Amino acid sequence: MRKIRVVIDTNVLVSGIISSKGAPRKILNLAKKDIFKVVSSISINHEVLSVLHRDHIYTKYNLTEGIIEDISAFLYEGTILTEDRYVVSKVRKDPEDNKFIACALEGEADYIVSGDDHLLRLKHYRGVQIVDVQGFLKVMGKK
Repeated sequence: MRKIRVVIDTNVLVSGIISSKGAPRKILNLAKKDIFKVVSSISINHEVLSVLHRDHIYTKYNLTEGIIEDISAFLYEGTILTEDRYVVSKVRKDPEDNKFIACALEGEADYIVSGDDHLLRLKHYRGVQIVDVQGFLKVMGKK
């Protein structure tokens, strides 16, 4: 049986990385245990690593290059990595969000987990369910 495939939005990934508590961290822990497969893309990974290197985040949350290298290794080696071949223009108010939908379609994901209202308002797109963190934890039976 195929494992559930999930695209995790940058806001959820970063929240899970910088805070040792809370629902985003629970999702990352489930991903690290290989309970489901994370689907990512080169552009998503670039955005996550860029956000983690922002001065106010890097300093405030005591990040180190070692921590970021571990995260980078997971993003590039521990995920189903898509190549940004799909282009989607569904989210007009925040076009940057389209990369999550495109990644989900290219990687045949079942879910997008996001905290972004532009994505959450869609609820689903071409068979991909778009849920918030709590909604995904319910799906996984981990709430």
